Amino acid sequence: MDIKALKEISELDIFSLMVFKLIYETGFANLAARQLNVSAPKISRCLTTLRLTFDDELFYRRQQGLKPTALAEHLYLPICDFCESAMNIERIACEGNNTNSSKVLNIAVTPIIMTSLSMSLGREEIMEQLGKVRIHMWDENTEEQIHQGDIDLGINFGPAAISELESEVIGTSLSTSIIARRNHSIWDSSHISLDNVANHHFLILEGKGFNDKLDPFQIFCRQLGVELPNVSRVKSIEEWFCHLLTMRSISFMSTAESNALVNFTDLRVEKLPAYERQKLLGNSLIPEYNLIERGLPYRRYCETSRKIILDSVLELVVQ
Repeated sequence: MDIKALKEISELDIFSLMVFKLIYETGFANLAARQLNVSAPKISRCLTTLRLTFDDELFYRRQQGLKPTALAEHLYLPICDFCESAMNIERIACEGNNTNSSKVLNIAVTPIIMTSLSMSLGREEIMEQLGKVRIHMWDENTEEQIHQGDIDLGINFGPAAISELESEVIGTSLSTSIIARRNHSIWDSSHISLDNVANHHFLILEGKGFNDKLDPFQIFCRQLGVELPNVSRVKSIEEWFCHLLTMRSISFMSTAESNALVNFTDLRVEKLPAYERQKLLGNSLIPEYNLIERGLPYRRYCETSRKIILDSVLELVVQ
């Protein structure tokens, strides 16, 4: 190989080699574009650069997709090794530089544990390891934002609907708390019961994938033939707090989230008795918190940061 050809190969970027690897493995340029979260024209430009650099067609079209040439067959394993080495370098660099980072980690969270997780990840000892973390509220666009790389990862109920994203069950909540204004008449009873709650204005904080259609308490009341006098739904934690304070409503919340309200003197929180919680959930499946993220090669955070986030969420949901 002459000096000019060697120079051209040395100037190839890692992304172009990733394009080669994925086209070889999938046989389709559009699948490579989807997995790399880039446009089809960008893949086409990379492929043109690769062909000029190696002075070979590399892939030719057949009905079953793009088929590698003889040279591409020989190049595949060395390019795989190179890409793997590059990713290992990135992981090591991330793990070695995961303190006081100026990079912001973007996490989308179901509003049901949004406040408590923010407080957990905002502790000094956690921030020293993670750096700055921006918490976003999970909504109908979040999965696409994770897929596109605008948000790093998410915590929500149920697995991802987008097949290219990965889902991992973190855990299920072991208890439920009830919240209302401190002077609400619900507290006049000697013990908290679902029957008593059903007599008051009930407020639902929606969690997409869990109670965004029917809340477990609504299902419970329908099964007993109980007509709730008033039901309101909100999507944001801010609107939820305001409703509790000004509309004298009652709501359920995660016990972990209730721990964030110890200094909120206008509201009172009590854990729902275990037997009442069992009546509420009945035989329905307890909602599972899921970690949703892109595949390993496309994550911008290291395994250490990922474990810190997982441990923080698990510590909250098992309360």
